[in-house]
Order: sequence, then C-alpha cells, then structure tokens
Amino acid sequence: MDITQAWVIATITWLAVISPGADFAVVSRNSSLFGHGAGLASSVGIASGCFVHIAYAILGLALISQYVPEFFQYVRIIGAGYLLYLGVTMMRSKAGHISATPGGDHRFTNWRYFRMGLLTNSLNPKTSLFVISLYSQVIGPETSLEMKLLWGVFISASHFLWFGSVSMFMSAPAIRARILSNQRVFNGAIGFVLLLLGSVLLLKNDLGV
Repeated sequence: MDITQAWVIATITWLAVISPGADFAVVSRNSSLFGHGAGLASSVGIASGCFVHIAYAILGLALISQYVPEFFQYVRIIGAGYLLYLGVTMMRSKAGHISATPGGDHRFTNWRYFRMGLLTNSLNPKTSLFVISLYSQVIGPETSLEMKLLWGVFISASHFLWFGSVSMFMSAPAIRARILSNQRVFNGAIGFVLLLLGSVLLLKNDLGV
C-alpha cells in the first residue's frame, strides 16, 4: 500500500467521522448534560461499535449476503427503531437537577452511556455504508488481513479521538451551565434530530449496498 492510498483512506475516514449524525447528537447530549465521563463513555462505545461494521466488511459481503440476504435491511430497520426510541425518550425527558460539577463514582452510570454509544454506532447504516465502501473500493480485497485489521483500528481510533474531543468541548463548564439551564429545550432539539434521522432510515427503501 503506497502513501497516496494511505492518505486517501485517512482523508475519507476523517471526513466520514466528522460529518454530523446520530453519533454526534448522542455524544453532545450526554457530555453537556452529564459531564465529560458520560461523553467519553459514549465515545468509547462508538469506537467499539465500529468493529461490528469492520468485522463483516473483512469477512466479506458475499458470505453475509449468501446466508442472510436481508442483512442490511435488518440493520436499517433495527437502527431506525433504536434512533426513534432514543428520540422519543429524550423529547419526553423532564428537566432535573444535574450538578454542573459532577463527581463521585460513575462506573455504573457510564456503562449506560457506553452501551448507548455502542448501539447507536453499530446499528447505524451510515457507518455501515462508509466502512463497506472503504474496504471494498479503497482498501481492496487484495490487502492483507493484517493491514485490514490495522485500518480497522485506525477507523475506530479516529472515531474515539473525534468524539472524545467533542465530549471535552461540550462538557466545558460554561457550555454545560448554559445547556443545563435549558435542559428541556436541548433534550427536545436532540430528540427531534434523532427522530428525524430514524424516520429517514425507516422510510428509505434502498441503502444502495
């Protein structure tokens, strides 16, 4: 693999990572309302979810299509349902007292945010299409398994670095204080975005895969 190809893969990856979507909405919401720990846990979940897409991209679409012909339709429908669920939950959530300076043991609550990030990314057809296109058209089937795995680590790490940065920004004291004073509006806005994304996925007939 030459330097030019590596730059192309890296550029496509970062453009895909920073484009707004469900992952961005979830990390922004969890970071600003519940602090950096929650946002970071969501970011780790998102980075982990990338390996779901990477796994079936490496295993081969032909094999998956042979045994589960409707695989990507299932991903689309389940992913859309999860986004709709998150959207409704956030829009219905009431403003509560949340400390602007969170502390204490958040190991168990952060597991919830990790799981949210994991499900949001692993059920996201947008990430699925990006990874499949990258592996099939740019990385190529002739690339060794070791390099495919290394590029998978790069994709996952890129997601973590970007969303970890988003988490740090959105959990800054000044931003958190402003958002916490308008929790219902913020939850409603994020919930609406997720509902919109879920509805588009649910109504989309063809993923183009």
